[in-house]
Amino acid sequence: MKTAFSGLIIAAGLALTAASAQAASMVGETQQCINLRDIESSPAIDEHTILIKMKSANSFKRIDLVNTCTGLTFSGFGQTSHDDKLCRSTPLRVLQMGGQTCMIDKIVTIDSAEASALEAKR
Repeated sequence: MKTAFSGLIIAAGLALTAASAQAASMVGETQQCINLRDIESSPAIDEHTILIKMKSANSFKRIDLVNTCTGLTFSGFGQTSHDDKLCRSTPLRVLQMGGQTCMIDKIVTIDSAEASALEAKR
């Protein structure tokens, strides 16, 4: 009896963990970080917005920057990470001589329709 009860607790815990992971990727939800190895591409849409195409099918994030990031659409950006994550606290550096450092305001999960609309603005 004791074994069956602890099995139910473990099963309930696994279900809650799966639900939490799924909730973090719902459209409109924000995240603190994205694993770099999960990113397929990261085109700059304009000087305020970066589209993140994830490796998993039809999975996208939008990065909104705190301020205008001059030169972002022309040169792209780089970042340094010590834990293989792109986080809100990660400074982005425009890849041009004397490139500006830009900060992330939000990382938002978006759907494929919004991703397509952003790509059309490029």
